[in-house]
Order: sequence, then structure tokens, then C-alpha cells
Amino acid sequence: MTPDRQQLEQLLAALPKRSLRSTLFNLGHAYARAADTSWNSLNSSKDVDFAAPAIMCQSFAIELLLKFFLALDHPLANTIDDLKAAGVKLRCHKYSELYDQLTAATKDKIANAYTTLSGAQTDATGFRHALIAQGDDPFVYWRYVYEKTTGFSHFDRQAFNFVIDALGKAAESERKAAPNT
Repeated sequence: MTPDRQQLEQLLAALPKRSLRSTLFNLGHAYARAADTSWNSLNSSKDVDFAAPAIMCQSFAIELLLKFFLALDHPLANTIDDLKAAGVKLRCHKYSELYDQLTAATKDKIANAYTTLSGAQTDATGFRHALIAQGDDPFVYWRYVYEKTTGFSHFDRQAFNFVIDALGKAAESERKAAPNT
């Protein structure tokens, strides 16, 4: 049974308070799972209408994981306002703008996870190229795909999966290293 609005509000109110980092990680993970559900629906029903929601959710999951790493790179920042005060620009969807704000050490950890998963040796710059190979802001494109007058020219699901899996693996590793994250 699906909860009604009042039940949903009660469930949300009962959630324990989470850190900004934890919230970003968990939301990124939830959007990745929603993308998987959409891909599975597309595969089982052969209904191509599930493609746009799958790509949009997967794109947003990547964005949220990048924002998780930005919050992680600023351990004294506990709120969005703290990150703004630290000069972090979170109010964007462009992968390149988010990625470019990460520390070199964080970029290296992500690149190493990508190398492990994809089997393709890469560094921070190489991961940046892989990150934006599907478009620098695919979330915006796929969120408003119904407004487009021309088709999307390229989407490589396997490449996209390597990117999101590398971000997820690196994020999970950081959470294990600092459990209160």
C-alpha cells in the first residue's frame, strides 16, 4: 500500500537528523536506485518512455555525489550556507563546474575507483573527460526532454555506468573511513 500524504509526512518527520554529507550521499544513492528501476522497467516492458526518467535520475545521482564530495572536502561546513561561505558553488548542474571545485586528493580517489571499475587507466583529468562525455549537464537536458525539438545525439549507458559506479565506490570508501559522514 502506498502511503498517503499525511502518512508520508509522518514518516519523514520521524527520520533522524542527518548531516549534509549523509543527506547528499543518501539522495544520490536513492536517485541511482530509481534510475535502475526505470532501466529495469524499460528492459521488461520494452517501453522506451522509461529511458528519459532513467537517464535523468542517473544524471542527478551523479550530480548529488559530486556535491557530496564537495561537502566532504569542507569538513567544517555543516550546512549549505557554510559551503557558500567557503566559496563553494553548489547551485549548478554542470558536472565540470562541480568537479573542478574538488580537491586534487578527492579527484585522485575518484579516478582510481574509475580505473578499477572500467579497467582503463586514468587520472583526474581523464575522469573529468569521462564525466562530461555524455554532456556537461545531462540532468537539465533529460529533465526537459519533452521541450527538445531535436533528438539527443549520443548516450553511452556503459560509460555512464562506469562514471556513477566510480563515484559511488569512492563515496562509499570515504563513508567507511569516516562513519559519521
